[in-house]
Amino acid sequence: MQEEEKHISSTDDTDDTKKKKGKSILETIREIDEKEAQREAEEEARIRAIRAERERREKEEYAKKIQQERIELIRLKQGVITESDTIHEEKEEKPKLPFWKKVGNFFYHNKWWLGITTALVAIFTFLIVDYFSKVKPDLIVMLLTDDAELQSDTTALEAYLEQFTDDENGDGKIQVDIYSIPVTDNIGENDYYTGDATKLSTQMMMADSVMVITDAKANRYIYADETLEDLETAFPGHKNIRGNGYYLRHTDFATKIGYPGNVDRDLSIGLRKPVKTYDSKEEMQENYDIAAKALERIMADLDNTQEPEDLPPETTEAETTLPQ
Repeated sequence: MQEEEKHISSTDDTDDTKKKKGKSILETIREIDEKEAQREAEEEARIRAIRAERERREKEEYAKKIQQERIELIRLKQGVITESDTIHEEKEEKPKLPFWKKVGNFFYHNKWWLGITTALVAIFTFLIVDYFSKVKPDLIVMLLTDDAELQSDTTALEAYLEQFTDDENGDGKIQVDIYSIPVTDNIGENDYYTGDATKLSTQMMMADSVMVITDAKANRYIYADETLEDLETAFPGHKNIRGNGYYLRHTDFATKIGYPGNVDRDLSIGLRKPVKTYDSKEEMQENYDIAAKALERIMADLDNTQEPEDLPPETTEAETTLPQ
């Protein structure tokens, strides 16, 4: 009997413990839900407070702006100020124009810039087309001397050299171009005005003008011993060749090109050494072969010819006056 009472008592205690545990879990869940709800409410309240503060500041700034504009409007009406920094008259809405009217207005208001741009484009296009369509001469010769008579008209010189040049570019005609650059004592000093030193430097860096006609002054300027071929090695014992030049003084070169009298004693024809320039060495070698072939033919034409006499010095008026 006592054992049964103990068993019943222990069973009741177990049920009470389970009930207490069950309440504890439910209460915990309830507490968690309440705390979560409280946090959400606090977060919403914080967000509402931030929004309210922002709206309050915007209203205050707007009110200040309106107040400032009212003050300036009053001052403007009273003549205290002539123009407001913050108040601007509302611009009249421009009427909408049709497309072709807009195009016409654009050209009218930008005609000067469009004209200048069109002219520049036309010039640039012409230069490009001219560069790519221009036929390269069969031979280009640089004439480097301070002889004004020789520099003034190169037409006869070009015609003479064309006799010894082949149609290298295959255009059916023979063309020799003379690049005439005066080389004076002050060529470097006058380059700002004449550009001669710049032109000469540019040509010396290109591969197309291999044959040169020079005098002593030009030879010093272009460092002929370094830049020109040693013709004396190629033609040993030739009477008109010294170092890197075929000298024209003791030939009838002046007569053949219509030069009055005789040329300077240091005028000569030379060939630039084929080296790597802005262009390839191979290209310059091709031009060198063309120029060398022409030079040999010129030498054959001028060798054993009679040089013209120098022009007599000009007489002055005093010398021609007969004695009284």
